[in-house]
Amino acid sequence: MTKCIAIDTSTDRFTLAAMNDGELFEFNQENCIDHAQDIYRNINNILTESRLELKDLDFIAYGSGPGRFTGLRIAAAATQAISYSQQTPVCSISSLATIAQVASETYSLDKIAVVMDAGRKQIYFGCYQKSEDGLVASTISDCLIDVDAFHFSGTNFFGVGKGWKEYTNLKKQCSVEVVEQAQEILPDAKTMIKLAIREFKSGKGVESFEALPNYLRDQVAD
Repeated sequence: MTKCIAIDTSTDRFTLAAMNDGELFEFNQENCIDHAQDIYRNINNILTESRLELKDLDFIAYGSGPGRFTGLRIAAAATQAISYSQQTPVCSISSLATIAQVASETYSLDKIAVVMDAGRKQIYFGCYQKSEDGLVASTISDCLIDVDAFHFSGTNFFGVGKGWKEYTNLKKQCSVEVVEQAQEILPDAKTMIKLAIREFKSGKGVESFEALPNYLRDQVAD
């Protein structure tokens, strides 16, 4: 049975979860201004709540982005710090993949196109499709695209993420059906755990120093 924790700070939602042999525990904070504030206290609290210690963990999962520059650094730094002492394996999970998984489960979707605002008239874009195991897999790798250059010819995809509302012209440049309230679908750590378990069982865990943010560019406006 799996023992792990997951962290995502790629958006203005702080989300943290723990699993202890199938039992899930979570802590979420919406509209979070400072992800770094109390992050270690919150991690310690959820470990206590789930009756886990760092030495018990099979792996630590974190949302690697793409997303807010400062937020990505915070999740990666915290993951490195808490995994290093016990040499706990780390699973890097795309934050867009987690959004796609949340959307797939919430709306029973098979094909999901995620768009998040990257600032500077750019978007983070990634496409996912539900696999036989019920988990999404990437069909178009996460990328950074200029809004004016966006073009997507995929069919039968449903759009989720804040970018669709921020840049309404995107819908005119593709045949994606944007989900109602698509902007409200954000990463969820307890959902991320499902994706992380698949990665861990596939042998894709890495060492603590490899827990790095996926910025997709060197500087990203928060």
